[in-house]
Amino acid sequence: MVKQAIKKKVFTRPSIASIKEAMGLNIKDNDLTVSSANKPIEFITLPEAFVNATKLPGIPKGELSIVYGWSNTGKSTLINCIIASCQASGILPVIFDTESHFDFKYAIDCGMQATPIHKDVEVEDFDEETGEVIGTHTEDRIIDYDGDFMYFDGKILCQLYGKNDYSNGKEAKKQRTVPVLEDIAFAINKILDLQDEGKIQQDICFLWDSIGSVMSYKSYVSNVGNNMFDAGAMQSAFNMITNNRIPLSKKVSSPYTNTMFCVNKIWLDSMSAPMAAPSVELKGGKSMYFAAHGLIIQLGGVVKASIKHLTATSKGRNYNWGTLTKIKVVKNQLSTPYNLTYEGTMICVHNGLIGEEQADTYKKTYVPKIMAELEKAETGKEVVVKEDDITFSETDENED
Repeated sequence: MVKQAIKKKVFTRPSIASIKEAMGLNIKDNDLTVSSANKPIEFITLPEAFVNATKLPGIPKGELSIVYGWSNTGKSTLINCIIASCQASGILPVIFDTESHFDFKYAIDCGMQATPIHKDVEVEDFDEETGEVIGTHTEDRIIDYDGDFMYFDGKILCQLYGKNDYSNGKEAKKQRTVPVLEDIAFAINKILDLQDEGKIQQDICFLWDSIGSVMSYKSYVSNVGNNMFDAGAMQSAFNMITNNRIPLSKKVSSPYTNTMFCVNKIWLDSMSAPMAAPSVELKGGKSMYFAAHGLIIQLGGVVKASIKHLTATSKGRNYNWGTLTKIKVVKNQLSTPYNLTYEGTMICVHNGLIGEEQADTYKKTYVPKIMAELEKAETGKEVVVKEDDITFSETDENED
């Protein structure tokens, strides 16, 4: 029997290019819609004191970054400097102030461009002895601020979105007077939709102070504060924003690069491991921490503020002209050469941030302001302060 040769079937492997074309992934001409490339890393630049302490130019664009720390460690000053930098470079700052502590005057001193809106307001007059209303008079007062920014506090959020029922997506019968964290996510998505529609034609930076300061809608309707409800809602409400809409703006196909920067409230956990040292935990769960692919910044000490109050004293009067704080980059997921985790110090002053080496220059430059502040100090009598009368000192607060 003669054996016949078996012909092997020849398979032609499809090219990767043809597979991509079949999937609609080929880049054609100048159409970058399906490009996988990111834009070069850019930063919202910050003052020299921040740069020297962290060895970074500022806050990375196109990412979520977070800062945390105890009270008076410089978080508000840092946000004010970011706002000022955004406006100077044509980025629209969108401020969510759910702690109701945003100080426009301080922000303006730090470089924010905001115009006060004045109005004559009727003010009641009181009898100094009885406290009774004895009449009224008119005063010129600031009633609002305008400029190249958006500002939302709890009251504004309730006015705009207080009828949103986030459990079913419908309109509630009663208007809320308490903001919930879903309001912020709703506003961010609406603003990004306006950008997609061409109604906002510039980069955006969302700033939220702070995570953990408002409850979730589920906690609100249940009339109890429930950390598990809030953590779950944070994950659900912000997942699309932090994992898609913000980071995808880094792609070369996106005409704009959007950024998010949040202050995260913290608390000291001494119960999880009673025999170990207390640990610092973030309020609102850890979903935002894990979603932050920019920077995680710690201000001050770990379990205490660990700051220094810088004080000017004259004739029994004190003026706190600055606060020396620690700064540490505890998480950095940026690419080389910016994947650095340095730590250092900086001083928060009336108009922003300075380095320790700039302290003497600052005091000499602003000695008239320091003298004026000392003269304004309330001690029951007027005094005249001269430069030679002033002494400077440092006081530690809760040193680690």
